[in-house]
Amino acid sequence: MFDYQISDMNVMSNTCNSCNSGNTGTMGTMGTMGTMTNEEVFEIGANCLLVLKNRFFAVVEIESAVPSVELSVYVIIRIDQQTAMQLHDAGLEFCQIQNSIPVATEGVNVEFQCIFINKNQAFALFDVEDNFDRAVFVRIPFDEAKKMIRRGVPQCTVVDARSHH
Repeated sequence: MFDYQISDMNVMSNTCNSCNSGNTGTMGTMGTMGTMTNEEVFEIGANCLLVLKNRFFAVVEIESAVPSVELSVYVIIRIDQQTAMQLHDAGLEFCQIQNSIPVATEGVNVEFQCIFINKNQAFALFDVEDNFDRAVFVRIPFDEAKKMIRRGVPQCTVVDARSHH
């Protein structure tokens, strides 16, 4: 039985009070924050290929590279089989799927990210950082995942990038 409380997963809320509000007035008065290029502001953290039966997903963590800016988000990208094979051939490894929540120990940081639902399957996504940054999917009961989402646990962002010819 999968039994834990939302608080057990160290749930973080990603909110932006001024996003999409047209509130850009303060940006001009903030001053320059250095000379970082666009390529240096964000970096890719954990990334892997998730294969669930005949469905394929690229899992990518986008992280801020700006010191003192704690911003990290996972995006799950639905892709077709050919794209998945090409990404795998290029070196993208398969995501880790397991039945139990990863355990934080000395030197290993574990942080819950979101709930991912694929058809009637549900997973809790954890960011696990030690010497490597990896995404770990933990199987959870579908009904429990739906309850958690209703209680405010974030659902993973999924983007469909398959071509629809």
